This record gives sequence, C-alpha cells and structure tokens, in this order.
Amino acid sequence: MAEKTSGDSLRSNIALVKSNAKVGAEIATSISNLSTKEGTETTIQSSKLPPPRSRVVCVGGAVIDTVAKSNTEDELIIGTSNPGVIHQSDGGVGRNVVEVLGRLGSKPVFYTAIGEDSCGQGIVSRLEEESGVTTTAKSVKLAKGCRTAQYLALLDHNRDLVGGVADMDVLSEIPIPEVKDLHGAEYLVVDSNGSIESITKAAQNGVEAGCQICFEPTSVPKARMLSSVEFVECLNYIFPNEDELFAMAKKIAGDKLKMREETSIPDDEYKKVKEAASIVLSVMKAENAHIICTLGSRGVMLASKKDGIEFLHFPADVVSVKVAMGQEIH
Repeated sequence: MAEKTSGDSLRSNIALVKSNAKVGAEIATSISNLSTKEGTETTIQSSKLPPPRSRVVCVGGAVIDTVAKSNTEDELIIGTSNPGVIHQSDGGVGRNVVEVLGRLGSKPVFYTAIGEDSCGQGIVSRLEEESGVTTTAKSVKLAKGCRTAQYLALLDHNRDLVGGVADMDVLSEIPIPEVKDLHGAEYLVVDSNGSIESITKAAQNGVEAGCQICFEPTSVPKARMLSSVEFVECLNYIFPNEDELFAMAKKIAGDKLKMREETSIPDDEYKKVKEAASIVLSVMKAENAHIICTLGSRGVMLASKKDGIEFLHFPADVVSVKVAMGQEIH
C-alpha cells in the first residue's frame, strides 16, 4: 500500500497513531484529575484489569424460600389440600445481606454453594444482574449431586407457623475464602450455615487477613453450635436476636447463665440481656467489639466493649408493614 501511494498511506497511519496517543493521553490526564464530588467516588475500571478488591466478603447461604399461607379462617385440615396463597422468593441470610450491600453500591463478594439445578443459577444471576454482587467460579461452588437449598413454610391464616421443611444439605459445601482472597477486604460477614469447622476457619482466615468479622447467628440451635471460644474470639460484631444471644451466653457460661450478685449492671428490664451480652463480649478479643441485639417490639440493644462495657438502648416504633404476600402485619 505504501508503494502504491508513494508513502502517503504510511504517513497517514503514523499520523493516526500519534493522534490516538495524544487523545488517549488527554483522556488519561482528565481521569487522573477527577476528584471526589459530593461524597461519591468516581471509579474507572478497565475491562482488561481485574476488578478492585471488595470492602466486604460474605460467606453464607443462598436459599429458595417457599411460603404457603392458608386464606381461610378455619383451622387447616391435616391430610388434605387447603385453599391458600403460595409465594416463592430468594432467601438465605448470607444472600439477603449481600443483596442489600450490593444495592447500596458496595459490590460485595459472595461465597456460597448451590445445586445442579436452575434454582441455584437463578439466585446467582439475579444477585449479579440486579444487585451488583460479585461472584466467581471460586466463590460459588456448584455441588454435584446436590439440590439448591430450599425452605418450605406452612402458615395459618394468622401467619403463625404450622410447620416447615428445611432442605439445606448443600450449604455444607460452601467454600472457605483463603487468606489471600481476603486481603484488602475490610469486613468478612459470616452466617451460621455450614459446618462449625468451615465457619471457624473462615473467621480465622479473616482475622489473619486483617478483616473485621461480622456474625449473624441465624437461629438458636446454630447460635449455640457456634459458641466455641475459638470462634467467638475472632468476632468484632454479632447480630443476634434475644433468644440467640441467650443461647450463646449459656453455652459460653457452661449452660448456666445466672445473674451475678456482684454485677454492676443496674436493675432494669434489660438486665438479663446486658448480662448475656457481657458474657459474650468477655470472649471477643477485638479492642472494639460490639453486639447488636434485636428485641422485637422493644427495639435494639447495643453492647460495646472498649475500656469497659457500655450499653445503649434504641426503642422501636411499632408500625404496620406490608410483607411480600401482601398481608399486613404489626
């Protein structure tokens, strides 16, 4: 081409390359000069580079929740079909946490296990596409021969639980993030799905990587199960309800949670909650350790350990809310 055009095509191509380099340099300079505006940090990510480390890594369950509710005021008739409403949704404590964090823009990384079925793939796809959650082939294990975790609840017309079935075996396959996978993350969130050994190892890896460890107990039996000193001492934050907090405290105290006569905690309606929180906080090694205990209609109790143990109660305003099935509860 250069010979046919007496070198004009070559000179044109060189000029084009120089022009591209000039424009590219101007773009790079402009990006470099961008500063944070109105508290929002502008991030430019090249598709050729690995994504930046997430501030939050979550290890937990991904579950399909199915809730069947009777729509008759008569008692459910056992052994036959009853008229009602059935609602299905994505659930699982870990999955719920990363969805919220993703919608808030933090781009969390999610470690979980799913089965060889469309349900599991659907959960992961919706998290990625609708909430901006990061998943990888390493963080989501496709467990061969297993079903994606499912929970089925049967409610009466008052929304009280009549019975339920939990098919959660696949969650024992949740992969454990290695220390190198956690470098750069500020927080590691773990729920109580999975084996004691794997959850404890994940927390220990998080401590070694410099993460703050957050724990959601999920249920009373699991809270009790995960109350070993080697696990609790890794934690910076625990988010139990009142029953889960008592289960943890009783396990740590040798199943005998009693009010100490010499306690400095004033007599009030939250004395037992504060006593239980003090027992659990005494095992947590972090300089700044916190327990955020939900108390239902009585609000939330924050127990913090710094120089000593401090308590702060946040009362709740009871309001009417709409749940997914369109039924009003209080």
